[in-house]
Amino acid sequence: MSEQGRTWVMVLALMVLMPIVALMISAGSPQLAETVSLTSGTGLVAAVLMVTIVVVVSRVRGLTRVLGVELGVALHRRLGVAVVGITVTHVVSAVAHSHRGLGILNLFAVGPPIKVGIIAVVLMVVLVALRPRARSRRYGLSSRIHAALGIITVLLVVAHVVLFGHLPENPLVGVTLGALGVVLVGVVVRRWIAVPLLDRGLHLVSAVRPESSDTSTVVLVPAWRALDPAPEPGQFVWLRLRRLPLAEEHPFTIAASTRAGRLELTVRDRGPFSSGLQALEVGRHVWVDGPHGAFVPIAATDITGGGLVLIAGGVGITPIMSILRAHAAAADPRAHALLLAERENEALFATEILALSRRLDLSVLRTGGHRLDPGMLCAVLPTGVPESHRYFVCGPPPLVGAALDGLGSLGVPARAITTERFG
Repeated sequence: MSEQGRTWVMVLALMVLMPIVALMISAGSPQLAETVSLTSGTGLVAAVLMVTIVVVVSRVRGLTRVLGVELGVALHRRLGVAVVGITVTHVVSAVAHSHRGLGILNLFAVGPPIKVGIIAVVLMVVLVALRPRARSRRYGLSSRIHAALGIITVLLVVAHVVLFGHLPENPLVGVTLGALGVVLVGVVVRRWIAVPLLDRGLHLVSAVRPESSDTSTVVLVPAWRALDPAPEPGQFVWLRLRRLPLAEEHPFTIAASTRAGRLELTVRDRGPFSSGLQALEVGRHVWVDGPHGAFVPIAATDITGGGLVLIAGGVGITPIMSILRAHAAAADPRAHALLLAERENEALFATEILALSRRLDLSVLRTGGHRLDPGMLCAVLPTGVPESHRYFVCGPPPLVGAALDGLGSLGVPARAITTERFG
């Protein structure tokens, strides 16, 4: 884990633990105990978890390099479930301890602090109901609406806490809230103002190269400067076609990159956004945010022995190609076994993979339109399935699930497998 990654993991841990410790100390203090109750305590914890969610989904590179796509999404969802549960407890406690009972939920009969809180809870329900679904053709629009409502909800929750005033007056909690506020403002400003509006990541379309009937590679070159830090093999970027902060954007794995900052993104036509990329004009301005992701093998110099087993489905070959190209350039001595689950008569990068097999210790097996099965896995697994080998699986959820089941049945330890799902 990088130093930046360790720092952000510590920041997340402190964000969650600091308010809990402050509440525990306050509850045991004769002077501060009156500022703490079940209602205020659960409200504070819910607010802190919401801020944590904002940090997790704000593309902090140190975090995305550690968490990766799947763990980041899973953490987002689990924190969201926790926030909903704690918020329900907060509301029930508020009703139970109020002399007005359910009347405290009447938006038109309460003061500003409670009014703001009610609106925040309503928006939270809307957020859950309108959560983006990757398979939806309106995924881009629903993602932008989700992000905008999320920011508004967090701001309302902050206003709710401040307007009540009980907890901020507690010096222990006040310091915690101040620290969280600084982190929240810094992350939000960077994500929604600095990156979109300051032309960071501005690139030009250099070429669009067809790979098959529905797959193309978009070649980008930096307009001002290359991505910093430089992409690692297997990472991805977010791509926007407009400068506006809430413009539609989608993640695409980097198939290849150079020191000069040239990027290649191999894209399959799966919707309006991806199909539009195939029609991009040379010289067109686009915006790239990245690199992100943890689908990155350990360098050969950092381990002893072992090789790589790479399993890809469809355009899941894209990060695999990035890894193979980088390893060929570095004359990586490890054994590489590649299993490609692809449609019949589709052989993406066939010529280049053949060339790479002459520069690497690389064996290749293509499924030719057949479903992935244990026999195919056995054919590419190293003898004895040594734990020193590392396994990388990328593709649609059914492919990744089948690969995980098959590898598990063959005795491959889960800790040796890295996955990345798409679609």
